[in-house]
Amino acid sequence: MAEQNTLDRDAIKLQPLTPVGLLEQFNLPPNVVRFIRRYQQAIWMGFSALVILAVAAAAYSTYRDHAATKGASALDAALAAKQDNRRLLEEVVREYGSTPSGLWARIELGLLDEREGQRPQAIARLAEVNSGLGVPAHLKPLLLSKLSGLHEQEGQFDQAIALATELAAIEGFAPHAYRTLGRLNEQLGRKEEAAAMYAKYLELTEGTGSPGGVDPVRDMVQTRLNLLKK
Repeated sequence: MAEQNTLDRDAIKLQPLTPVGLLEQFNLPPNVVRFIRRYQQAIWMGFSALVILAVAAAAYSTYRDHAATKGASALDAALAAKQDNRRLLEEVVREYGSTPSGLWARIELGLLDEREGQRPQAIARLAEVNSGLGVPAHLKPLLLSKLSGLHEQEGQFDQAIALATELAAIEGFAPHAYRTLGRLNEQLGRKEEAAAMYAKYLELTEGTGSPGGVDPVRDMVQTRLNLLKK
């Protein structure tokens, strides 16, 4: 009698194979796999939107850099031109108004107005630029000082004082602003206000002169203050 084979082939039952997908190969938890497969369309749509946004942002950044470069070249050409400066500057504003070159072109147009004796137009143009700047902007104190001076030249002392007061609130520019406020109030005959502003200037600039202690500006302000107190 033949020895019974210990391996009963008929007893072997083939186990059904579980299909293994890409997600399973990453050893993700079953719950995660089920969630991804359930919402795969929404996930793909969101991923596609992110890709589109990234490509659009990169394209815009490239366009902006290109525009900034061309704007800078156009501004340089306008400033170097010996004639038609106004027309060239206006072209920079029109074509590259959203770039730093466009901003500088608008300021240059305001300064050109001033040089040509058109102070009201210069004030209007520079005031428009100033209104679009935040306090941290580096140009803000320069525009405030310039506008205050233009209003003073036009005899518009209240506007000049308002701008100088705004300038005094910006760190590093308070001494200049207080000296300006002293001069403006003195011209208006407001002796007490002028004296107070001069005193603030002297207080803020104490110890900032040359090693020898000579500071012509402080000496002049001190003289004005002494005269106001008589």
